[in-house]
Amino acid sequence: MPSLEINELIVLIILAIPVTFSPYLFKKRRDIMKWFPGYYALFFVFLCTNLEAFIAPDEFNFLEHFFAMAAGILMCAAAIYELYSKILKGSQSNLTIANRGMVKK
Repeated sequence: MPSLEINELIVLIILAIPVTFSPYLFKKRRDIMKWFPGYYALFFVFLCTNLEAFIAPDEFNFLEHFFAMAAGILMCAAAIYELYSKILKGSQSNLTIANRGMVKK
């Protein structure tokens, strides 16, 4: 049976602080909302990791790995959305002869 490890408990406590204040953060900063589903999934990873030491280790081990996979997918989706909305969509430049430094004849 798995045992409770102190480093996993400390990470869970650290992750619980922003999860607790997330309604306040959503009111102040709407632009970070796309990152929170992945962050919540990371919170559930460490919650399941700590719970598997007490009850149903096989089920919580499965949930731990499921939420780790979900966190990776959600963080990648948020990063791709951020890349598209802030960088690719926001900075379309018109390349002409004049703004490439070449002399127009």
